[in-house]
Amino acid sequence: MKIFEFGAEEFFCLFVAINTSLDEYGCDVWVHANAFREQRYLFRIGGRFCAPSIFHKFCKNRFFWAEKQPDFESNCLHLFGMKRIFMILSACISLSVIAQPSITSASMPKAGDTLRYSTASPTSLPSNYQTGGANMSWDFSSMTPLTQTLNNYYGASKTPYGFYFFGQIGQKTADTIGAGPITLTNVYSFYTNSTKVFKAEGIGYQYSGFPLASMYKDDDEIYQFPLNYGDVDTSTFNFKFSIPGDLFALVQSGKRVNNADGWGTIKTPFGEYKDVLRLKSFVDQIDTVTSQFGKFPIPRKTMIYRWLSTTERIPVMEIQGTIVAQTGKFTPTQVRYRDGFIGKLSATSVEVLALKLYPNPGNGVVVISGLKPGDTWLMRDVLGKQIVVNRVGDAGFDSDDLLAGMYYIVVGDRVITFCKK
Repeated sequence: MKIFEFGAEEFFCLFVAINTSLDEYGCDVWVHANAFREQRYLFRIGGRFCAPSIFHKFCKNRFFWAEKQPDFESNCLHLFGMKRIFMILSACISLSVIAQPSITSASMPKAGDTLRYSTASPTSLPSNYQTGGANMSWDFSSMTPLTQTLNNYYGASKTPYGFYFFGQIGQKTADTIGAGPITLTNVYSFYTNSTKVFKAEGIGYQYSGFPLASMYKDDDEIYQFPLNYGDVDTSTFNFKFSIPGDLFALVQSGKRVNNADGWGTIKTPFGEYKDVLRLKSFVDQIDTVTSQFGKFPIPRKTMIYRWLSTTERIPVMEIQGTIVAQTGKFTPTQVRYRDGFIGKLSATSVEVLALKLYPNPGNGVVVISGLKPGDTWLMRDVLGKQIVVNRVGDAGFDSDDLLAGMYYIVVGDRVITFCKK
């Protein structure tokens, strides 16, 4: 047995490779171990000293590790084979086999994609869904799907808004959307996917039969590439939507902070992914609504947890919710995950159903339409303060106790105004 001697430092589970042939040891695969970055040790074989590279080593027929030998001076280390392999095999496999994922533009939606989500209840989340870190394990496999949604992506020229957008990817987001006192139809969101960023650039919609578009003045950079564990990036955005004639206008401005705070394995009802990157996005924005009733700012703080895989072009799991400004508490309001076709569930071909209120303006009981199973809603006043209101079932409220004025019904990232007479 050959003796490999090192200096005075102690190691556990140390593997070495030198610039000489190691064929006699049957080595098949060498996996670099970042934990051993120090290169100041000398490595002696048969009286010859070499500067080693430090590796974890898998072998076909034998396994080598370093062990402290008390009978050697200066805590020298021996390297020998085929003894007590069970003591370190599991540790080496965990360090060597699992690789941290790197998300690039190749993992984003492309024109022609039809990608399916299932939604689930926010009350069925596992206890560690907010926990990040290295080599994590998240298990959402027991979640029950409630509805399904198809996300359809098109080249801009294949949409009704090719006159406004050139080269972007268009996603149909709604058949109809209520925007204050007006209704928009055939709504698309448009994105640019490049090697550096995936960003939102504008929306296209029809109003009174005319195709129109509204653009971001400062694009919303949803992802910046490459995206790796430990990355943190901050960006700003500014979007203005208005209707000719000044009937209604909406300005959304704010800041997005992305933190790739975890990686590991995730289980969903659709399957298991061993190479996911968890991205936590904090969005701090103000929606300023202008109408015939005046100008009203609505502050919103949103947190989005996404699990991204190199094998899928949409997040394999996404949890979105609101943050209460006074307490900082996160409340999940929307859960969805990548899924296949489930025959018993109906699938909508758009991402967002229109929110509508009746009567609006009005008094008495008001009914909210456009809610999906699992949706939760809340009411805010024009200063952004949450209002406690008498609810009627899951999709209605009694407005008699409200003062006259404008209020906002918030459902996830959807907002509709209510005017109390």
